[in-house]
Amino acid sequence: MSDPVTSRWRALLGLLRPDAARWAGLGALLAVGSVFGLVGPLIVRTLLDRAAAGTTGAVLARFAVAYLLVAIGAQLCSVVVAWFATITAWRTTNKIRMSMAAHVLGLDHEFHRRHTPGELIQRVDGDVTSVSDFLGRVVPRAVSAVMSVVGIVVVLAVVDWRLAAGTSAYLAISVRLIVAGRHRAVTESSDEMGSYARLYGGIEERLTASEDLRANGAGSHAVWRFVEESAAVVGSAIKRERAFLRLWWIVEGAVGAASAVALAASGLLVARGTISIGTAFLLFQYVQLISRPLEDFVHELETVQKAHGAMVRVMDLMAIAAEIKDEGTISPPSGALAIDFDRVSFDYGDDEVVLHEVSVHVEPGRRIGIVGRTGSGKTTFSRLVLRLVEATAGTVRLGGVPLAQIPMSELRRRVALIPQEVELLSGTIRDNVTLFDDAPTDAEVIDALRRAGLASVADGDIHRQLGPGGEGLSAGEAQLLSLARVWLRRPDLIVLDEPTARVDPETEARLEAAVGELTAGRTTLIIAHRLSTLRRTDDIMVFDHGRVVEFDDRERLAGDPASRFHRLLALALDDSVDVDEIDVDTIAADEIDVDEFDPVSGTGDIEIVGVAS
Repeated sequence: MSDPVTSRWRALLGLLRPDAARWAGLGALLAVGSVFGLVGPLIVRTLLDRAAAGTTGAVLARFAVAYLLVAIGAQLCSVVVAWFATITAWRTTNKIRMSMAAHVLGLDHEFHRRHTPGELIQRVDGDVTSVSDFLGRVVPRAVSAVMSVVGIVVVLAVVDWRLAAGTSAYLAISVRLIVAGRHRAVTESSDEMGSYARLYGGIEERLTASEDLRANGAGSHAVWRFVEESAAVVGSAIKRERAFLRLWWIVEGAVGAASAVALAASGLLVARGTISIGTAFLLFQYVQLISRPLEDFVHELETVQKAHGAMVRVMDLMAIAAEIKDEGTISPPSGALAIDFDRVSFDYGDDEVVLHEVSVHVEPGRRIGIVGRTGSGKTTFSRLVLRLVEATAGTVRLGGVPLAQIPMSELRRRVALIPQEVELLSGTIRDNVTLFDDAPTDAEVIDALRRAGLASVADGDIHRQLGPGGEGLSAGEAQLLSLARVWLRRPDLIVLDEPTARVDPETEARLEAAVGELTAGRTTLIIAHRLSTLRRTDDIMVFDHGRVVEFDDRERLAGDPASRFHRLLALALDDSVDVDEIDVDTIAADEIDVDEFDPVSGTGDIEIVGVAS
């Protein structure tokens, strides 16, 4: 079995492969810089030896000019490397961000149910930024250090094999000590990044719910949760800092010991006449060159820690496979789609089953009203149709084709969702209708807005920018705009999740008219809590504890005194009750007793538990 760390870094190399040419160019620049670093001390060595031998001043001056040119070249190369490394790192990591964002968006509903948006933002942006810092600053220095060290050992081996042997022993001991302390530091860094992700996730959650928290006096709870999560971050940061300090002392001790040994050995060898003064200087300079990368590693350890921990988290996220596979090759027949559930069950991996062997057939072009208590399975039923979740057992078919055999692009083109909570994005009105698709023309967008009941918006400037969260449109206009989105797509199956829940009566009338036109000739599922939403439906489907307990023609159920839907209508027709205020989630089947009630004439006796009418 391969080492997990090795596998993750191998995966990182795979992410770098698209920019391999740029990274190779950076490597060439680093090689040039390393040569400059090696040549400078060699020039000084020769200058000192020539000076000790009594060489003329003109010759020494030439060596001095050569050293100056090498130093200038080294500095210029360093500037170019820093610029090129930063640009290349950002190009690469931006591609990683795009890959991660696409991967996260492709994961199923269950994944997003377990992870908050704030946590995912930290993973996609914060972690990748840490990787970018590592690639742009640490990797060039590390590669340059490796090239320089190899060059130094080779040069010293040519000068005197004992110098090369001593330098190699120093390197081996230092690297061994660094590796021993690094693993602990990386673990602590990964834990710290996880603490930050939880902190940001909590902040995002409480900012989203800020209005409810303030209105219900729960501000203190939010503050204390922030304090607890911040304390966890501080605790993990302290652990990471302790690991950093231990490694810092190890490296500084090794550097100081190496410098002392180099001076003592050089002095002894010069005194014995084994090496020249210039060679002694060369050895000392090369020991300093070797020590510099070790010291840089200490100073960049925090970046290395964060990058390694972030890379672990990035690759772990990329390794999560979507449970819903896009492997379909069959397209359903054109036109309105039939829906078939064949003994379909679903659960979220726990002991509680959400749907129990549901078997229904929806004729193409029918408008189905779906009612039931909260948690009865209505929303899960629609998610299965949209293939946002996968059935635990049984088969779901659209147009006679199993969902798994339909290409995801085809499914998304032919099936549309109009949610209760409409998300408006930063951009223009046109952007929010087209979802940033340049294909529709302005005329098509304006026509869709008019058909959705937003003539006033269509007559204005569709290129007008909306503020954060869709500021500039009311909640009702936002709901109507979601209809305009669907008009542009012209799907064959539409799911409406309580579309009138957040609108005023006037907007509701416009919405119902637009929905009536939009759903004509299309298969439609309308999840309803208010009975007024069901006026234009053909059939009614009643869910109870994960089972379909009633599914029939709306008029037939309305005329059947024994049906649950009849009882709901009976309650709605009571003069003391507003039909628009009835929430079917709160009505149990045994809470209404209807005695010979006629839903057409409104005559008969209605009794609600605890209330007689």
